[in-house]
Amino acid sequence: SVFLSGSFDKLQQQQSQSFRVISSAFDDYCKWLAGRDKSTVERVSTALKTDLGDEISSLVTAMPNLRCILGNDCVCDNTDADSDVVVDAQKRLMYLFCQFVQIICQEEPLILFLDDCQWIDAASVALLNQILMMPNKSATNKQRRFFFFGCCR
Repeated sequence: SVFLSGSFDKLQQQQSQSFRVISSAFDDYCKWLAGRDKSTVERVSTALKTDLGDEISSLVTAMPNLRCILGNDCVCDNTDADSDVVVDAQKRLMYLFCQFVQIICQEEPLILFLDDCQWIDAASVALLNQILMMPNKSATNKQRRFFFFGCCR
C-alpha cells in the first residue's frame, strides 16, 4: 500500500489556496509512481488518459508531477478568473480528483494522512467528503482501497 501525507497550516487557510495540501500529497505520489517500473506507469497512464481524456490537463495543473506519468504530450489550459468559471472549475477538479483516486487505488491500497485538520479549508473538506463517499468500483475486490486519517488539535 501507498502512504501519502500532508499538513494544513493557518496561513494556507487564510490565503484560501483550495486543495493545496491534498494536491501536494498526490503530487508526491505521482513523483513516486514515475520512479516505479514502466509497466505500472504505463498501466496507470493509460487508465488516466482513457477515463479522463482531455480533462486531465486540470489535474496536471494541480499536480505537476503527473506529467512525469503521462508524458509531455499533455497540454495544460488556463481558465478565466470569472467567479462562475472558478466555481465550475473547482467542481470539475473535485470530480477529476475522485476519478484519479479510483484509478490509482486499482493498483494498490492508498492511505492519506492529513495533519492539523483544524486549519483545513472548506473546499478540501468537500473534496475529502466526495472521495470518501465514492463507490468502490473494484469488481474483483469488494474491500475498500482508500483510507483516510486526519488529525487535529
